Amino acid sequence: MKKLRIFAAAMTVALMMTSCSHDVHNIPSGYVGKVLTSTGWKEGIMEAGQVDLGDANNDGTYNSLVLLEATTITVKEQFMIQGADGQDHRMKTRNGMPVAADIYIQIEVPTDQKKRDAIFALITAKQYPNDPKVSVIEIKDLYDRFATQLIRGGARTIVASYENTDSIMRNYSKMSAEIALMANKVVNDSKAPFGIIGVQISNVQEDPTIITSKNKMLQADNEAESIRKIGEAIAKHPQYLESRRLDVLEKIGANGKSSLIVMDTKSSSTIAIPTK
Repeated sequence: MKKLRIFAAAMTVALMMTSCSHDVHNIPSGYVGKVLTSTGWKEGIMEAGQVDLGDANNDGTYNSLVLLEATTITVKEQFMIQGADGQDHRMKTRNGMPVAADIYIQIEVPTDQKKRDAIFALITAKQYPNDPKVSVIEIKDLYDRFATQLIRGGARTIVASYENTDSIMRNYSKMSAEIALMANKVVNDSKAPFGIIGVQISNVQEDPTIITSKNKMLQADNEAESIRKIGEAIAKHPQYLESRRLDVLEKIGANGKSSLIVMDTKSSSTIAIPTK
């Protein structure tokens, strides 16, 4: 609806330039139009330009202009941790882990006039603000009616077929293709009056608590690996332990505090006793 506000001024100018006996309206770029009379639809679909709706009838009825968005748009299906309603709308893997993602679906209305005629008959147009003689059908209206819930449900089913997010990332291309096939099947099965040009999934993210847990596990693994390597070095080269002890003694001496250092050369133990 926001797109249509940009040509409101042009429509006003067009009305001012016409005689009082005619009612001229404008079909903006990216839209087509059809005239609805008191007895039904006028034959033919008009491209962008001016349309003369004619005089009002004696009984007070008049012709109106219905616009149909005829460009390509991209719909974004969000599965995020908190939606506008405050609820968690993420999908879940087979093991129950939540996954956030965005699915972009590029759609367009058909160019065939008969199919476009069917859209005008199927969908109730929304009233254009401040002009009772103009109403609008946007592509998003078609998508919301025929596809959104089915596509969202299908995406959840596909994600739930993967064990966890690691499995999803390993099979990212496969999963993306499955979602694209599912979306096209939804449109075909529901006989939706529009076509899908492309489907893309992005911003796949696992739960932040899982990421934190993985980072901690990785840090612990790195520390364990470091300890293992030190142990192997000491076992292979006993003098390495003496070098490590001297490093520690150097650090103790560098801290600026007086310490009594007791070394047992037989047991290779060292004790640092702070002194006043």
